[in-house]
Amino acid sequence: MTIAILGTGSVGSALGAAFATVGHTVIYGSRMPDRDEVQRFVARTGHGASATTHAAAVTDAEVVVLATPWEATEALVRSLDLAGKVVLDATNPLSWPDLGLVVETSAGEVVQEAAPEARVVKAFSTVGANIMADTAFAGDVRPAMFVAGDDADAKAIAIELTEALGFEGIDAGPIRRSRALEQMAVLWIHTAMHGGREMALGLLRR
Repeated sequence: MTIAILGTGSVGSALGAAFATVGHTVIYGSRMPDRDEVQRFVARTGHGASATTHAAAVTDAEVVVLATPWEATEALVRSLDLAGKVVLDATNPLSWPDLGLVVETSAGEVVQEAAPEARVVKAFSTVGANIMADTAFAGDVRPAMFVAGDDADAKAIAIELTEALGFEGIDAGPIRRSRALEQMAVLWIHTAMHGGREMALGLLRR
């Protein structure tokens, strides 16, 4: 499928390269798509990836990934036509250095409110870009990727995409569960800051 990645930072570039590697068509959306840094992302991604403006990137995309800084996300979402699109919200509304959440509900809910006709799913928000780029762990273990949204079909697509990258995709419930997932991101960041980034959350079963 065609996936628009909005944001060319560490998360956007990691997901773009990973999705391209498993066969999806990747279009990066950027305020300045001709910038040298963005063009380097495109070249590293390969597999026919391209870069254009945010609006143009979402036009033909079936899935849109929000990997933008939180402070720019809501205004960007309101400026785009996302009706009917599956929108994967990978943002976390954090303040630094205290790791506080700066919205009363969650980024996922704010995005859904800003794009009411989109099918928003919280995903790819609970680990760092390094894990998104390489999900391999020793043994028969997959890192967990919880997703939350109100549209069952959109969540199924999100889970399919997470599992294509090597995660175990897990349905965490409706979009309001983004509140829990964003707190999980705080936990991952805190742990990474004190014990290293090469780790992820998993789900044990017996």
